[in-house]
Amino acid sequence: MTTMNDGLNTQTWLDEHGDYLFSYALLRVKDTHVAEDLVQETLLAAVTARNTFSNQSTVRTWLTGILKHKLIDHFRRQGREIVIADLIDQNEDDHLDRFFEANGRWIEKPEAFPDPESAFQQKQFWKVFQDCLSGLKPRQAEVFLAKEIHGMSNEEICKHFSLNPTNVWVLMHRARLSLHKCLKIHWID
Repeated sequence: MTTMNDGLNTQTWLDEHGDYLFSYALLRVKDTHVAEDLVQETLLAAVTARNTFSNQSTVRTWLTGILKHKLIDHFRRQGREIVIADLIDQNEDDHLDRFFEANGRWIEKPEAFPDPESAFQQKQFWKVFQDCLSGLKPRQAEVFLAKEIHGMSNEEICKHFSLNPTNVWVLMHRARLSLHKCLKIHWID
C-alpha cells in the first residue's frame, strides 16, 4: 500500500483517481457539473484529513469513502429521499483488483499516449462524450455507465436496476444510438 508520505499530493490523487471518482459520482448524480464539484470537495476533504489516513486500505478506497459521504451530503441538501444501499456498492472494488497489486500499483501499466496532440484530442473527446452522455435519459445513462464504465454484467445490471434482459438490451441499444448520433454531430463532423 502507498502511504501519504510517499509523495502523494492532490495532483497525484487527481491524476490517478480523478476519472474513477468522477465516473462514480456521475453514475449517481447524473450531472457533470455536480459530479466535478463532488470530486473537488472529496479531494479538499482528503487534503484536510490526510494525516488521519491509516493505510488500512488503498488511497482509492479511502477517497471513494470520502466521496460517498459527499454524495450523501449532496442528496441531503437536495432534500431527496435516497436509498443508501444505492450509494454503497459492496462489490465496487472487486473488478478493480484485477488491475492493481496489493500496494496499489498497476499490474500492467497502461501505455502512455503516443504524443501530446493525441492526449489533447483524447481529453477533448471525453469532454464531448460526457456532454453527450448527460443528454441521455437518466435510466439509459445509468445502464450504459454500469455496463461500459463499471464493467457490470447484464445479469448484475438486471438485478441492480430491476430490469429484464430485454430491457437492458433496449436501453443499451438506444443509449449507443443516441451517443453515436451525438458524437457524429459534435466530434466526428
